[in-house]
Amino acid sequence: MIMARKRISTQYGFTLIELIIAVAVSLVVILGVAVSLVDSQRSWHRLYNRAFSDVVTDAYVARKTFNAAIRKASKNGFFIDDNGNGIEVCYYADDNSTSVDRYARFYELNGELNLIRGKLDPKVTLEVQTVCGNVSECLFTTAGRSAQMILTLDNGSQTITTVSCALMHNE
Repeated sequence: MIMARKRISTQYGFTLIELIIAVAVSLVVILGVAVSLVDSQRSWHRLYNRAFSDVVTDAYVARKTFNAAIRKASKNGFFIDDNGNGIEVCYYADDNSTSVDRYARFYELNGELNLIRGKLDPKVTLEVQTVCGNVSECLFTTAGRSAQMILTLDNGSQTITTVSCALMHNE
């Protein structure tokens, strides 16, 4: 007697439909990750350009230069232009000076903030420095022993307004 053997057949692998579904799900996940990475890169680049643009660095340099000059100025020797677009302060050249013998003048001209340093009596210019560019508006004010600079910078794509106030320390 011959016995019929039952064949047990087990198939290993994926069917074509399972394979198509797995590829489709994988593509959706990969595309989602790719879009997220591209968007993150654009956002990072935009933020980096905003934080380190020329108007931001110019504003930082202008504030530091203004504060340094005003802090060593004498409260008895400062002058502001009638329209507030320039300020001149007098200061001691060094610790051994017995009288105020130097001056520093900030003014805006043709979209640039400039600084002139020189000697008093006779008035001689020693240095002319362009502090920053992209200046669209600059206003100087004083109150008591402090001086304030309101500076608006605009490079066409970004505008920033910075306010700097410093106290004149010397008598």
